[in-house]
Amino acid sequence: MEISLTAGQIGELSTLAKSSLPNESCAFLLGKNDNVVEILPMRNSDESTVSFSIEPQEVLRAYDLAESKKLHVIGIFHSHPAKPAPSSTDKRFMEINPVVWLIYSTTEQRFRAYVYGSDIMEVAVKITA
Repeated sequence: MEISLTAGQIGELSTLAKSSLPNESCAFLLGKNDNVVEILPMRNSDESTVSFSIEPQEVLRAYDLAESKKLHVIGIFHSHPAKPAPSSTDKRFMEINPVVWLIYSTTEQRFRAYVYGSDIMEVAVKITA
């Protein structure tokens, strides 16, 4: 399994993460199959350096927008001021949101992606032109 983003989308997510510091950033990744077509930045309602959440009405708006564009929410992006690995809170939410979770480390400046199956599994991040 993998998630595929363009180099431009990787840059957009890196910029979002850095501009949100010291707080975590977050976004929905809209696409088809494993290919990200659109990034939908969201407001971190926690306004926290160690967690993020998205208001329920914003989550519904994101899913409605994806449907109107004939896309799906294929991933959830957020940044960490630490290693790009799921926190214990992330793991709990991954169970109820079984899409790819893309995490960017603002300290290591790298991406890693995970999905919940019978356990947390790492998935490849493919960068296209």
